[in-house]
Amino acid sequence: MADPKSWNPWHGCRRYSEGCKFCYMFVLDRAHHVPESSTEIVRTKMFGKPLEMTRKGWYKIPSGYTLRVNMTSDTFLEEADEWRTEMWRIIRQRPDVIFYILTKRVPRIMECLPEDWGEGYENVDLNMTCETQRAFDERWPIFRDIPARHKGINLAPMLSEIDITPALTSGQIENVNLGGEGFGGDRPCHYEWIKHVSDDCLKYRVNFTVNAIGSHFVKDGRMYHIDSQELQGRQAYRSGLSHFFGKPQYKLYHPIDGHLLEEGELMVPRFNIHRCLECTSVPICIGCTNCGACKQVELMSMEQLLNMRK
Repeated sequence: MADPKSWNPWHGCRRYSEGCKFCYMFVLDRAHHVPESSTEIVRTKMFGKPLEMTRKGWYKIPSGYTLRVNMTSDTFLEEADEWRTEMWRIIRQRPDVIFYILTKRVPRIMECLPEDWGEGYENVDLNMTCETQRAFDERWPIFRDIPARHKGINLAPMLSEIDITPALTSGQIENVNLGGEGFGGDRPCHYEWIKHVSDDCLKYRVNFTVNAIGSHFVKDGRMYHIDSQELQGRQAYRSGLSHFFGKPQYKLYHPIDGHLLEEGELMVPRFNIHRCLECTSVPICIGCTNCGACKQVELMSMEQLLNMRK
């Protein structure tokens, strides 16, 4: 089943660095019996997803929604150069939707931005991935100098201790996400590594989310083997290492008349109590889309869900 929270205008990727060794895309392609090779970069049938209309003549993707872009590829792949201009055009046509872009190919970002990028699009959240200290040290000085209205860092899969204080002290980073390696990977993630980043984000009041602790997790010298992605996420929540200081402020505009949208004009996230109660991403998530993947669905507001956690 396609992820309703993602927009993949193209599919397929090439391994770029050591963090790609056990890439989830290759694993999921095999599980879903995708006929094409995972290293074959192809334009997908969902290229126009953000512009799809309902029978009533309005966009299927509501105002205020967040779409994760190219989660089965990389937005800045060389093989996608011919399609990227059209991707940016679609993003401009939906100034009421937030587009979350994640990449390891930081050196290619500047040359791949649209001509009218300026200081960045208000509705684009640009994120770099780093898996080791070496990757951070190589990518951050480049990422630091790229203009963007919204920036974040993804430390996944975390393969070593990483000091990201140069990024945190820059004042540019709004969110940091972290995850251990899963999907068949056996490289461990250590509790102390996560705690270090958690403490630094707390110190500089930057949102920090531990998405999953990984399939091989080390704490107090003991190795834990956790194959289930759901259980990895639940343990990440129970670690208590995530911090949330408030959602970034996006200026979103009506796609027809261009007026600045107020809070009452944006979608209100709803959460499934049977799946979301122990999810660390709730404060920054768009909520349940009732896509049919869950057997039990009981929706409630974020406030109601957070009150149940107390």
